[in-house]
Amino acid sequence: MKTWTKVGLGCGAVVALASVGVVLVAPTLLREAARVAGPIQRMKRSQTALDEMAEKAAWKRPAKDALSAEQLDRFFAVRKRIDAARRTTDLNLDQLPRKHVRTLEELKQVPGVIQGVSALVGAEMDAFVEAGMPPAEYHWIERLVYERWRGPLRAAGTYPLATRAAASEIEGAAKGETDARVRARLHVIAEGLRGRAPAPPEGFDPEIHALLLSRIDDVERWSLDDLPAPFVTVPR
Repeated sequence: MKTWTKVGLGCGAVVALASVGVVLVAPTLLREAARVAGPIQRMKRSQTALDEMAEKAAWKRPAKDALSAEQLDRFFAVRKRIDAARRTTDLNLDQLPRKHVRTLEELKQVPGVIQGVSALVGAEMDAFVEAGMPPAEYHWIERLVYERWRGPLRAAGTYPLATRAAASEIEGAAKGETDARVRARLHVIAEGLRGRAPAPPEGFDPEIHALLLSRIDDVERWSLDDLPAPFVTVPR
């Protein structure tokens, strides 16, 4: 049984490779195709390993929200690998011709982009395999943590990082205060903010809420907020 895993190679890459034969002679096409074959085979091997792992795991979305500390550890391990892969892979999809490839110079750009995509997608699929986490499980946890938990807390202004920032501002003001009583009061307010635990979002499991609060630094460290979405996705 195949996993619900969709590997996005970029439509431009597929269109470009499919169109080259219309305007270029066969020997040139064969040479450039040979440069693409290796990366494609590498992705196929990674995909096979991912399919086998996911089939063995047989993960199904829980009827009632449940998240263990062990699951969260594996989730963050995947995100750490994805973060490293995306920051170290030199990939610029804008280099790929947007229309039919009509010159040898345009054709020569395609294998380089495909090799970059292969390295990135392969690293992402390998991250899932090494962590033993099917993409469906990963993306369910991702939505649970970042959309259903962090999102509402941010919107309500109760997300711990927001209260930490407010506490730091108050501490800064206290340092410049000459009145000892006011300074002491500001310190008390800052400490109160730091120690304040927000209530869970409406309808959110309290135990999962407590777990995520205890791992708030990892939630932010591996948010991947500044990176594009991974290539390996699953339908919602």
